[in-house]
Amino acid sequence: MRVEPRVAYLFLSLLQARIGASVVSRLGDLDPADILALPVGEIAARAKLTEKGRRAFEELKESFDPATVLARLEEKGIWAVTFADEGYPSALAEIPDPPPALFVDGEVLPGPTVALVGSRKASATGIEAARTLGRALGERGVCVASGLALGIDAAAHEGAVEAGGPTIGVLGCGIDVVYPRSNRLLFGRVKSGGGIVSEYYLGEAPLQWRFPARNRIIAGLSDVLVVVEAAEKSGALITARHALEAGRDVWAVPGPFAFAECRGSNALLADGAGVLWDLDRFLEVVAPEAASQRLPVAQDAAAGAEPIPAELPEKEAVALAGVGFEPAGVDVVARRGAFVRNPIVGPSRNPGGKQW
Repeated sequence: MRVEPRVAYLFLSLLQARIGASVVSRLGDLDPADILALPVGEIAARAKLTEKGRRAFEELKESFDPATVLARLEEKGIWAVTFADEGYPSALAEIPDPPPALFVDGEVLPGPTVALVGSRKASATGIEAARTLGRALGERGVCVASGLALGIDAAAHEGAVEAGGPTIGVLGCGIDVVYPRSNRLLFGRVKSGGGIVSEYYLGEAPLQWRFPARNRIIAGLSDVLVVVEAAEKSGALITARHALEAGRDVWAVPGPFAFAECRGSNALLADGAGVLWDLDRFLEVVAPEAASQRLPVAQDAAAGAEPIPAELPEKEAVALAGVGFEPAGVDVVARRGAFVRNPIVGPSRNPGGKQW
C-alpha cells in the first residue's frame, strides 16, 4: 500500500537513524511513497542494505505508527518537517544527501545564515574570535548556525545570543537530548533565539558516527561557512567539505603556522578558502545591507587583543608580547623576549611549573 510522501520520509528518517547510512540516496528512481508497499527484499536490494539493515527495516515496518510518532513530538513542543513538506528548508534540499526529515525545537528562521565551526579544544584566541563573529553577525540579523558542541560552537552561539540575533543549533543526537550536558543552559538560550534541529528522533544517543552526518546539515542550512580554528583531523573540516560539495562559500580564520589547533584551518586557506583576516571586510561580503549598522560592542571585539600599554616598563612589555596563542612556560616567554637568566620582573616563584 502506498503512503503519503510525508509519512514515507518520516519512516525513512527513523530507518536511517537505526542503520547509520543513507537510504534515500540509494533508492534511485523509486518513489518514496512506495517504500512500505514493496517487498522487503526488493527494497533491501535497491538500497543495498546489509543483513542488519534489512532486519531493522522489517522491525520498523512492523512497529511504525506515524500518528504516534508525531504525537510524542507534539507532547514536547517539537515538530517535524519532511522533505515532502513546503516548510522544508530550501537550502538544505539542495545538498547531495538531504535528511528525509528534520525535527525542530523552536524555529528554522528564514534569511541569511552563516555557519561558524571549529575545534572543541580551541584556544582562548579561537574562542574569542568565534564569539566576536557570532556577536557581529547577530547584530546584523544574520543567523548563526553551529553544532552546540564545546569550544568554537558554543562561543559562536553565545555571541549571537548576546547580540540578540538569530541562531540555530544542529544536533548529532536525538532532538530532546542535551549533549554535552554542560551546555544545558546554552541549549535553552539558543532555542529562545531561534531553534534547535536534528535529523534524529526522540531519545537517540549521541553516537560517534552521527556527528559527521550532522555536519552536512550545518553546511546545508548555511549560505556561508567559516572554520574559525581547526586541527588537521577536526570534524570542522568534514563540515567544510560538505559545504564545498553543496556549493557554499567557505572561509577560514588564519592562525599561527606552528599552532597544531590551526593546521586544519590553515590548510583550507592553502587550498583556496576565503581568508577572514578582517571582520569589517568579511561582513561587507556576507551582510552588505547591514554593514553600516554595526554596534560599538562588535567594533571593540573585532579589534582583537588590546595593545600593550604604553606606560608598561620595557622588559615587562617585551615579556607580555612574548605570550602567544597557546599556553607557554616562563622559559618559553623569556626565550621569545631574549631574556637570559635575569628575572623578568624581579624574584618570583613558579610552583608546579605553571604556564601563562
